[in-house]
Amino acid sequence: MVTMDFRHYTNLVLHKAWADFRAEAERTYLGVIWWVLDPLINLAVYYLVFGVIFDRGTPDFVPFLITGLVAWRFFEATVVRASNSILQNVAMVRQVAFRKVVFPLIAVATCLLEYLFSLALLLVILLLYGYTPSAAWLAFPLLLMLEVVMVLAFSLPLAAMVPFVPDMAKLVTQALRIMFYMSGIFFNVDTLGPRARMILGLNPMVHLVKEMRAVLMHHQWPELSVLGLVLLVSLAAAAAGWALISRFDPLFAKRIAR
Repeated sequence: MVTMDFRHYTNLVLHKAWADFRAEAERTYLGVIWWVLDPLINLAVYYLVFGVIFDRGTPDFVPFLITGLVAWRFFEATVVRASNSILQNVAMVRQVAFRKVVFPLIAVATCLLEYLFSLALLLVILLLYGYTPSAAWLAFPLLLMLEVVMVLAFSLPLAAMVPFVPDMAKLVTQALRIMFYMSGIFFNVDTLGPRARMILGLNPMVHLVKEMRAVLMHHQWPELSVLGLVLLVSLAAAAAGWALISRFDPLFAKRIAR
C-alpha cells in the first residue's frame, strides 16, 4: 500500500512538473531560450557593476560570478515558487483529495528542469575560459543534490505557513534579497576576517557556492565536513516542513476558502 502510494505521488509530481515546464516554455516566443538569456543578462549587468564600474574584476571574475549566480538563481526561484505553491493552487486544493505536499515538490521539480539550461550555460562559459573537466567535477552532481535538499529545507516549512500567514510570502522575498548579497556571489568569503566569515557561514548558500567554485574552477574536492553539517540541518528542516504540511493538510482547503 505504501509502495503504491509512493509510486502514485512520484508519477503525479513528475508528470505535473513536466506539464508545467512545457507550459512555461510555450508561454513566450523565445521559450526555453529565456532560461539561458536570463542568467546571461544577469551576468552582464553584475559584471558591468562589480567588474567594470567598481573595478573588482579579476581574470577569472566571469566564471567566478556565473557559478554563484546560477546556483543562486535556482535556489531563489524555487524557494519563492514552492513556498507559494499551495496557496496558488486554490482550485486543486479545494476540489482534489491528495496530499498537499505534492505542490511544493512539483514546484521544485519544475524549477530543476529549468535549472538544467542554466547549468548548460555555466559549463559552456567555464570551457570558454579554459576550465577543463577534471576528476573533481564528478562531485558536482552531489552538490546539486545537496542544493535540492537545501531548497526543500526552506520551501517545505514556508509552504506550510504561507496559506495561514500570507504576509510570509512578502517576508520571504525580502529575506532572500538580503541573503543574496550575503552569499559570496560577488566576493570571495575567504578574504574576509574571522568574524565576518563566521556570520556569513550561517548562510548555507555561502558554503554551496564556495564548494561549487572549488570543484569546477580549482579542481578541488569539496569539504565534506562542512557540507555534511549543512546536509544534516537541511534534512531535519525538510522533514519538519513535510511533517507540518501533513499535519495541516486537512486545514488548507478551509483556510484558503476564506
